[in-house]
Amino acid sequence: MVNYHQQYFEHIERGYYPFSYLRDKIIVNLIKKLIPFGGRILEFGCGTGRLITKLELQYETYGIDISHYAISRAQEKSKNTKFYYSLDDFLLLKKHIDCILAINVIEHIENPEGLLKKFNLILKKFGYLFIHLPVSSNQLSKYLVKKFYNDETHVFVPSIDELDAILFDNGFKLIHRRSGSFIFLPISIKNIIKITPCYLGIYKKDNEV
Repeated sequence: MVNYHQQYFEHIERGYYPFSYLRDKIIVNLIKKLIPFGGRILEFGCGTGRLITKLELQYETYGIDISHYAISRAQEKSKNTKFYYSLDDFLLLKKHIDCILAINVIEHIENPEGLLKKFNLILKKFGYLFIHLPVSSNQLSKYLVKKFYNDETHVFVPSIDELDAILFDNGFKLIHRRSGSFIFLPISIKNIIKITPCYLGIYKKDNEV
């Protein structure tokens, strides 16, 4: 099991902060268009809390991360968000969520179907799931992932079609997609997105599983 310790998160924040700041701002704006204020939002793999704490004044917010270091940093930033170390702990609360954020986390899970089933369980009917991750949809995107996202903790790097199929099988319907590499450009044409190494998909819970 990977040890997601202080050094890991410090490296991530140094390397990706300028990009992730813009990405998170766009994701927050998309959430505000879809989720009425006061709704419940859960970020799975919240890290040091940069994203979820941007939403805590308008929403009832929750964060989950296995790293004790990350949670301690997130708690320093937070005023209202409640944090947990596992999704199973959160499931005990029996709360239904309006939106789940899984931003740069699914790629760390070798077999994500069990996780998606739990997401389906806690999401309200027609609740939203945001997924952002590196993808390998053709030879160019595979090369770019290897060059720019070469990380031994990335054990699941699907094509967009593979990701859509897994989500469909677990009760989720795609409602919006764009390139996660150029997230500031609202490009939604699938064949263009396929050549980029990073992807943002917004899915809606369509069926119970």
